Amino acid sequence: MFNERLIALVPDAPWLPAGSTAEVWAGTRCGVPEPCVIVRLLLARVSSPGTVEFFCVPTHRGLDLPTLFLGSGPDRMAVPDGLAQLATATLGRADVETGCVGYVRNVVPRPDTAYPHPTPWAHVPVFAVIDDADPVVEGSWITLDAARPSLNARHWWTVVEHHLEPEAQ
Repeated sequence: MFNERLIALVPDAPWLPAGSTAEVWAGTRCGVPEPCVIVRLLLARVSSPGTVEFFCVPTHRGLDLPTLFLGSGPDRMAVPDGLAQLATATLGRADVETGCVGYVRNVVPRPDTAYPHPTPWAHVPVFAVIDDADPVVEGSWITLDAARPSLNARHWWTVVEHHLEPEAQ
């Protein structure tokens, strides 16, 4: 049974065409909505009692969750295929158990020419790794408190915070 709920709204989200909204949905077990345009992987560990860290990779924009763009149009990769490809690139294997813990829904009633995704909805789910797995790529383990100043503007931040902070649920 799925238990996602709407936890945040970003009216006039700056990364979307004018008049659009980003909805943030989260839960302990979320359905994977369609269509999805990006998949993200959340790998977390307890580094010491009471200290949870999550894994980020370096990008040209700074640290980010491991991410795979699924493409656009009719050639868009299916979510299971994209997730397997992302898991292989990040963890060295595709057979990792994951669960969707939330997603950002782009609600775009009137796309502009620069917006390449489906309308009126396009989704970016975050999949938590359930299995024990270690990354095989360069990256950093970081706590929510340490990450908050630099990463709290990321689209996925609220989903990750909700998943990793029990009081947020």
